Amino acid sequence: MDDMKIIYVAGLHGNERAPVEALREGGVDFILGNPLAFEKNARYTECDLNASFRLAGKKYEEVRAAEILDDIPEDNFVVDFHTTTSGSTPFAIITDKGMIPLAERAGLGIVVLMTHNIKDGHALINLRNGISVEAGQHGTKESKEMTLRVVENIKSGEKFPVKIYEVYDRITEPGEYINFEMHPGGFIPVLSGENAYDFYGLKAREMK
Repeated sequence: MDDMKIIYVAGLHGNERAPVEALREGGVDFILGNPLAFEKNARYTECDLNASFRLAGKKYEEVRAAEILDDIPEDNFVVDFHTTTSGSTPFAIITDKGMIPLAERAGLGIVVLMTHNIKDGHALINLRNGISVEAGQHGTKESKEMTLRVVENIKSGEKFPVKIYEVYDRITEPGEYINFEMHPGGFIPVLSGENAYDFYGLKAREMK
């Protein structure tokens, strides 16, 4: 994995602007995921781009997803940046345990394994080896700084200690949830407070 080719992606959701701005300002080459939604400062135009990979539809995001896959060779690795509305510490997302070494290089300290796949297998990292990075809250200086820190960490090749959490279900009842702190219900909330979803967060357990 030391000689891996990394392709950075940002703006799959057009309202998640901080990583796009950070990569541009930092002179980092990357793929702008959803140019039309970015121009409109909207999450998407017709459907969620990060749930549209390998869908054979004609909506803008479905066509754009196919274009992005064409631009990322299968033997390359992808680092896909996002931001959230939730008050969560930054973390990396993987869908394959084989991506733990790359997630360790991101230097975020927390890795979330999406065993319960909320994108039904149609996210970018379901189709290409890599990680997604939740860099912080929308539009903040901190999320921009975190984006560039992750790039530098990955370039360094160093591996950082991580805690790994496995998502196994959704949170379907309203309540008070603190991300990455054990809930009395016996689970660890992830992405609690994220306004983009029609549920209240995700249930996870720590992997030993």
